[in-house]
Amino acid sequence: MLNRRTLLSSFAAAGLLGTAAACSPSGEGSGSGGSSSGGSDAGGSTGGDNGTLTFRLWDENAVAAYEESFAAFTAQSGWNVSIDVVPWGDYWTRLPLDVASGDAADVYWVNSANYIQLKDSEALLDINEVIPDGASQWEQAVVDLYTRDGGLWGVPQIWDSIALFYNKGLVEEAGVDPSALAFDPTADSDALREAGTQLTLDGEGRHPGEDGFDPDTRAQFGFNSQADRQAIIGPMLAANGARWEEDDKYTFASAEGIEAFQYMADLVNVAQIAPSAADTNENGDFTRDLFTQGKLGLFQSGPYSLPAISEGVADSFEWALAAPVSGPDGPKSLVHGVVAVGNAKADDAQQEGITELLTWLGSKEGQLPLAEKGVSFPGHVDAQQAYIDFWNEKGVDVSVFVEAAKDAAPADTGARANAGLIAAMPIFQEVFIGRLSAEEGIPQAQEEGNAAMAE
Repeated sequence: MLNRRTLLSSFAAAGLLGTAAACSPSGEGSGSGGSSSGGSDAGGSTGGDNGTLTFRLWDENAVAAYEESFAAFTAQSGWNVSIDVVPWGDYWTRLPLDVASGDAADVYWVNSANYIQLKDSEALLDINEVIPDGASQWEQAVVDLYTRDGGLWGVPQIWDSIALFYNKGLVEEAGVDPSALAFDPTADSDALREAGTQLTLDGEGRHPGEDGFDPDTRAQFGFNSQADRQAIIGPMLAANGARWEEDDKYTFASAEGIEAFQYMADLVNVAQIAPSAADTNENGDFTRDLFTQGKLGLFQSGPYSLPAISEGVADSFEWALAAPVSGPDGPKSLVHGVVAVGNAKADDAQQEGITELLTWLGSKEGQLPLAEKGVSFPGHVDAQQAYIDFWNEKGVDVSVFVEAAKDAAPADTGARANAGLIAAMPIFQEVFIGRLSAEEGIPQAQEEGNAAMAE
């Protein structure tokens, strides 16, 4: 899923705004296939005699799977499909202009941070009316994410959740059980801090807390605590009993939220088991790269990191997956998904084809190429095994992501979720780097985030 997280600010470019960008097959949430400006005709399907439908997405890495899917759709329905790739950096600038001018694609990708404004402008078809029995076939967490005001505003295509990648050799040597990791901000220590301490070594092989330990020479780290909304902040807040938002307003500055933020920052600055925020604030992929280099024992992330880790590690060491780190409220994950939406303002002549295409895109057969080609977890529950099989052939059991999605924390759904996170993220970074305490910074982040979403 992410190629380089290019959200709406430089923070996303550094891989720091996981919420809106996360689920995309190129590996870094945004997906950046296509041309550098405008869009590109990426092919599709031909040979039908009913006319041509347009389908827009932001990632070239999914195109081959959709071409295979649409070839079968055309043979069955008689509708051709033309695929248009608009890169992430242009996608959300062009889309509202195209919707306003009537030039939007018949069916197009949307994420959870952007669909509400489209829905409120009556640009989207209600999927519950188009495919009345569809929701029961799809990943429930994604259905919930796109359900609002009694309607369902997209057909789930791909999704991701959060799990814990671990270096088998490092955890075995340190005596760490990845399946038993938990944190408790009210305790003097806990399983996560103890494990992270055993996994962290300075240049002389000393652990944090030992005489002479020099954090500036650390050659190995324990855990990737950092200002990452999707992989770290969201799951750990929820695991500590905090709510991210309620009624489209941030509520993370609760007592539980402030406590969790301080705990995450203390893993960096007090326990010293996570890399400096001076590095992770600038480069959201810094810890992933440490993991692939064999210098990080525990890396909490999503399936969007699978391709980079699989390719980066190759045969250097063995690694596997476990459930996310647990907290007082148990292990929690965030689930983000991409949906295909139907253009409610398309010509009447296209509406029959749009309905047929959305129905196909919601079917197991329509989504199997996404799974079989390793693009991402498909939205249709019955197609997910094909994605699991794809990774099983590479020696990786990814079923933990499916389990993590069953008790997911709510993700961002506000109409201006991007704006809110962009306002809050710099303050989160100041907390992680230690220049602000959570008690001081997190209420400020909540206030500024809510103000940005209200504009």
